[in-house]
Amino acid sequence: MLRWAGAAMAILGWLPMAQALEVTISAEYRGGGSGRFVNTTPPAALCRLWSGLCNGKSTVDVPIAYSKRSQQSAGDLRDRYYLKLPARKQVEVFHELSGEMRRMNFDILSVSQQVHTPSNFSYSPLQGDVQGGCSNGNRLSSHAARTVTFHTYMRQPQAPEPCWASYSWAPDGHVDNSDVSQMGLSFLLDIPPPYRLAAGIYRGSRTYSIGPGGDFDFGSGVTSLSGDSLTVNFVLDVQHAFIFEFPPGSERAVLEPKGGWQAWLGGAAAPSQLYRDLPFRLWSTGPFKVYKTCQYTLGDQCGIRNQHNDQVPVDIALTLPAGIRHQGRPVTRLSLPTGRPAALQFESMQPTLNRGGQLHFSVARNGVQAMLKQPGTTYSGEATVIFDAEL
Repeated sequence: MLRWAGAAMAILGWLPMAQALEVTISAEYRGGGSGRFVNTTPPAALCRLWSGLCNGKSTVDVPIAYSKRSQQSAGDLRDRYYLKLPARKQVEVFHELSGEMRRMNFDILSVSQQVHTPSNFSYSPLQGDVQGGCSNGNRLSSHAARTVTFHTYMRQPQAPEPCWASYSWAPDGHVDNSDVSQMGLSFLLDIPPPYRLAAGIYRGSRTYSIGPGGDFDFGSGVTSLSGDSLTVNFVLDVQHAFIFEFPPGSERAVLEPKGGWQAWLGGAAAPSQLYRDLPFRLWSTGPFKVYKTCQYTLGDQCGIRNQHNDQVPVDIALTLPAGIRHQGRPVTRLSLPTGRPAALQFESMQPTLNRGGQLHFSVARNGVQAMLKQPGTTYSGEATVIFDAEL
């Protein structure tokens, strides 16, 4: 039994290990008014050859390498120099702290390869056009190095058709042996608007199969493939701008009737409300929460109290700029809850930069009538309104 076990181990030791390849695509948002992510993925090698192709485009090198045997004018297109790239994939990314999930689409727009043909370089199929689901792109040949570097676009990136290459000057049946040493992609990542995302890091991944019938399919006659799968890791870094500016003196809100106290002192009816509105300026590019805490708490409201410990409730409400919503609705005089567990969450429909809002403090009629029964006293109390962008 020991001898058979040792033999089995020796046989298994010769089995090739499939290698999983990886690459990372990253983007960041730093609270700019554009409301768009900026690609931070290191550019592909193709950008050094054709810099104009990479202006405003996102590219990445992928560690796929292989050898390919291709036959000129072969009846089966898979026996020619052949490429089939993945269709659109949906990717899920998760906030690394909260676990919040968002979906995005990933499309491959174009492909580049550097192909080395050690013999009969003049007959390399890549001296000709790339046909089928690829459109003619760019080609750079080096006879000294016996390499062709090409770049071609997918005609239908969401569902690409196979591509193949042939060189009309090569004789039918000519067999070409090539080595692909470098491969790059340009891509489109359809990310949710960053102002709809909480600040933090989002991560996700998508794994593609490589080989016959796989997501990346290079046809027949492929050897020395560097891996049988490619995992694309996605990293989104969201950092919002969040600034509130209140005018000087806003730390003190004196509540009065409309027009002041003079009318009441002159014999007019008791005021129906005491209030004060405090304006502010807001810069916000993402979601946030708001709640209040109170020195004196009366139910879900803050209280103000006189020296005899008589107290009345004060409603504290919030008005925000039009680009911010609560439960899909504009925010106008929305009463604030007390305590963080009850905080209201607000979403940005667009970046809000230097827009005005207001805090509203008010004592209703019943409270005013109770206060007027205590003439010569002062009611006071502290309330803290917390704008929490760390969701």
